[in-house]
Amino acid sequence: MRTMLKKYWWIFALVFVFLFCYHIRAVNIVPDRLLSFDPIYQYRFTKYFADWGHLPAWDELTYYSGRKLIPGTVPPMIFYLTTVLFWIFNMFGFSLLTTAAYASAIYGALIVFPAFLLGKELSNEYGGLLAATLVGTAPQILIRTFGSSFDTDQLVLFFLLLTIYLGYVALKKKTIGSFSMALAGFTLFMFTWLFFFYPMLILGGFVLVYFFLSILIGKLRKKEGFSLKNSAFKLIDHLKFFIIIVICLFLIGWINEIDIITNLLKLTGFAQAAEKQIVNISIAELQPFDIFNLQGWILATGRFVIGDVITILILMFFISLIAFGFLYFIRMNKDLRSFSFLLTVFFVGIYTTFRGIRFTEFTAALFLILVCTGFGCFVKYSKSNKILKSFAIGLGIFIAVCAMGIGLEMGNGLGPDQNPNWDDAWNFLKTKTPELSIVGTWWDPGHMISGLAERRNYADGAHCSELHCFYPINTRITNLGKIMATTNENESLELIRKYQGTSPKVYWIASDDLIAKFQWLQYFGTGCDARYEQKCPLYMQLRESSRSFDDVGNIVVRNYDMGQQTKVMIFTGQIPIPIFVQGINAALFDEIIVYNGTQPIPIKFTDIEVNSLIESMKPLERQLNIRFTNETIPMTVWIPPHFAYIVIIPPNLRNVVFTKMFMLEGQGLEHFQQVFRNEQVKIYEVI
Repeated sequence: MRTMLKKYWWIFALVFVFLFCYHIRAVNIVPDRLLSFDPIYQYRFTKYFADWGHLPAWDELTYYSGRKLIPGTVPPMIFYLTTVLFWIFNMFGFSLLTTAAYASAIYGALIVFPAFLLGKELSNEYGGLLAATLVGTAPQILIRTFGSSFDTDQLVLFFLLLTIYLGYVALKKKTIGSFSMALAGFTLFMFTWLFFFYPMLILGGFVLVYFFLSILIGKLRKKEGFSLKNSAFKLIDHLKFFIIIVICLFLIGWINEIDIITNLLKLTGFAQAAEKQIVNISIAELQPFDIFNLQGWILATGRFVIGDVITILILMFFISLIAFGFLYFIRMNKDLRSFSFLLTVFFVGIYTTFRGIRFTEFTAALFLILVCTGFGCFVKYSKSNKILKSFAIGLGIFIAVCAMGIGLEMGNGLGPDQNPNWDDAWNFLKTKTPELSIVGTWWDPGHMISGLAERRNYADGAHCSELHCFYPINTRITNLGKIMATTNENESLELIRKYQGTSPKVYWIASDDLIAKFQWLQYFGTGCDARYEQKCPLYMQLRESSRSFDDVGNIVVRNYDMGQQTKVMIFTGQIPIPIFVQGINAALFDEIIVYNGTQPIPIKFTDIEVNSLIESMKPLERQLNIRFTNETIPMTVWIPPHFAYIVIIPPNLRNVVFTKMFMLEGQGLEHFQQVFRNEQVKIYEVI
């Protein structure tokens, strides 16, 4: 028993890592609650499969017509696995929603096993264990793979690392067993993610890099018997094995009606120009970032942040270990195969970051494998020196403990979003509107409209193609922006009717999140790009930063900081008066929108009223260290009853449909009748 424990100690350590990584993902699970957006989409299809035993042939809630679900376009693995878990968990009283939340945590924790296998294959069990720990706890991965985030990210990362491992072993061993395992892994990945060819491209790149480095290094070592012919034979041998796997995958895909070529073209097209689908331009997670700086490297290697000093120290360790891994294989071990593989993974990881922050979860997994390979090699190198070996193992323990601490802290802050205002809105649509109604807003709440409100939607991201929704995604996103960003209500109505189809009623949502997102509604809807054009300024949403009180505790001034010694001060009273302050200069705004009970009242100041207000506030100048000017700021300030934030409305947005819907509660609109409202969500029936 002692011998077995000594030999297989790493198994117990790996089980502990798995349980820990599950814990940090499951700690904040709330029964019957999932994260919004894509997890609701995944849950909707899982529920259908659990209820009926097969996926729907027609999705009735996407767009007014629904859409045909073409076989192979909706990878079913997450639906199958979660339903099997539900059959088990249901015996203990778990609902499907709760099962989906716990399933997410399980799938996320399972990532540690292929991470271990890949790290161990490239170095040893020390490198494998550290890979399992870092990949399992990395915040940049954890934030996409925690419980309640019921999406494909967990399974995609699991199969990404597993297929890279199985493919690498198959190319190395070239046996029937290794070939079969690789084929099985890629087949399962095919049913998990449309772009399952991503690791295949990594392996293909590895084969080519290995061949060219063989030639380059062989020429430098001619005296060792280098032969170009032998290198060519090695390449053909690798390619032959590689091509057989690819052919088998195409056959399996053809049998299962999976259009691999189309999906491969989509993958390469996205890698080259994701912006062809303009919806991608507005997705925050697809915004580019610069990997070639300190913060970029921290993000791309997992975002292990714990104080400035330790964060930099961990990053330096990571970079040093990556460099040591390269050095070990090219100079000490002279293993050109492993060196070529590490080099390929390194450059693919860097290129992947160019597609946006969203894909740094892939990059983090790849880079952390390189880090841990370097660590395993360092342990190997230090075997003959007890002091150096102790230092190496101590270094690994230090990094692992830091990673687990960071992961635990991150996990405690993750969980499903809970918002009573949106819950009430979905419930209203579900219970108070006709069943075949269609609901519109900006594109990203589409999954909640269909999954939580159980109503048709105008757009749900990029899931509905022009083949079944009659209009391309670019056209739909452009029209949705224009409906909100135009000042012509009739133009909005015409576009809404264009997409109404057979739905008897149309409802439209204006919500507070669109204030910050309006850059994209304006850009896609009108072509005016606030990033580069001064003629199209945006709403400025300012959060309350501080308050001043009088002697009896009443609020007399609310401050809303804008930075750089600039702020808005609101003097409370029967009518709250906002003052723009820059340095010591202060000025009134042209117009304010304040509430009289439940109704917003626009108040536009005349020159006489401005002078009168300034005169009445002159005594406050010395006390507040400001100086009033007679000029006014040509903007409107919307002051909601809660005062938690205010919105400065520029003249170009004062009369757009969204301003009238959200800030003016429908005033000035003839074809939109408000039927539901709270401080975050306003719903209108289109008449």
